[in-house]
Amino acid sequence: MNLGIQGFPPVRVSPFFPWEKKTAWLTVRTRQAFHPFHVTTRLCLELFGAWKDRLFRADTRFLDVGCGTGILALAAAKLGAGQAVGVDISASAIACSQENARLNGLAERVFWVHGSVEAIGGSFSCVAANVPWACWENLGDAVTDRVAEGGALIASGFQDIHAAIMERRLKEKGLTPVERRQGDLTFFGVPPSGSFTWCAVLAVRLSSYSASTLHER
Repeated sequence: MNLGIQGFPPVRVSPFFPWEKKTAWLTVRTRQAFHPFHVTTRLCLELFGAWKDRLFRADTRFLDVGCGTGILALAAAKLGAGQAVGVDISASAIACSQENARLNGLAERVFWVHGSVEAIGGSFSCVAANVPWACWENLGDAVTDRVAEGGALIASGFQDIHAAIMERRLKEKGLTPVERRQGDLTFFGVPPSGSFTWCAVLAVRLSSYSASTLHER
């Protein structure tokens, strides 16, 4: 299926239907990993596309926390990030990411780590984390600590009922929210949280940014 993300190159994810075009900018097999069809993945890729000229350059070091299929790390590499790393506690997710890297000719450009974000040292100019709210509660500080001075974070995996809490915590960690995107996911009934709306937030450390520069897109 084609994700059909507005303002973003074609991304094709399994299952692959015979009536669809067989070529795409990025092709992703899901296996046992979190399916990229979820609205949070779409929101992250929308932010990637909207801010690509600011986020992805030859000197960009990109980190994808909870990489799943590897789609965000692979997209970052395709958009021009000089180095991309994906980390996940699931061995099957890492195997899936490695397969997708080979499938897209990116095996030599993206690196995968089996473990927690706490296993990753150093800082990154761009970090993406599309993980459940419980992970943000437990590992949020470890994620935000990986964002370098002047760097950016794309945070997702949480719903609108947690958005204000998330943005407050980001500010407490020295990150300034710049843009929030929202999208709905319909269920057959009311979800346990009571909300259908998911969010993604782009936040930056402003030391190397100015508000005027950030909005020159």
